[in-house]
Amino acid sequence: MISPHSLAKRRSLAYVCDCLGYLGIAAATAPLGLLAHRRGWGANKAFVLAASTVPPVAAMLVAARQESGPTGATLGKQHQRLQVTSREGHRLSYGRALLRNAIKIAIPWQLGHTVAVGTAFGGFDEKDPLTLGATLVVYPLLAALISSVVFGEGYAMHDRIAGSQVRPIRNFPGG
Repeated sequence: MISPHSLAKRRSLAYVCDCLGYLGIAAATAPLGLLAHRRGWGANKAFVLAASTVPPVAAMLVAARQESGPTGATLGKQHQRLQVTSREGHRLSYGRALLRNAIKIAIPWQLGHTVAVGTAFGGFDEKDPLTLGATLVVYPLLAALISSVVFGEGYAMHDRIAGSQVRPIRNFPGG
């Protein structure tokens, strides 16, 4: 039987903590939604899809900056005493951190938005290829991301692609 990786629980708790911050980012876009509703832009599927990219991209940028910064960790990882480094043990470059968080945060979140927006605009009834395609991709992607954290020998799918690793650390630089 395959057992969970020893860091899976701490990584999961760190991600839940970080998601609370991402929820704040999403809530900060509420004024844009109110403005869109008042101006009638909410009836435009293309506008709604474009606007829905703001929270996932902002969350990706914040996480990448934190993971490539002095602590090498998001706030959730700092709380769990974890750090992201390159596979060689060096500080993660911003580019690698951006790739890592695009795979982990922005792509699945935006795929979820694409399904939700498509559904709201009748995508399933109309057999909209974008809605159907996003639906077929998002759930297996989420399953792969989650299972790779739990059973991935310490290297989640986004870590394998970005050449990064999450490791326990006792003393955070600057923290």
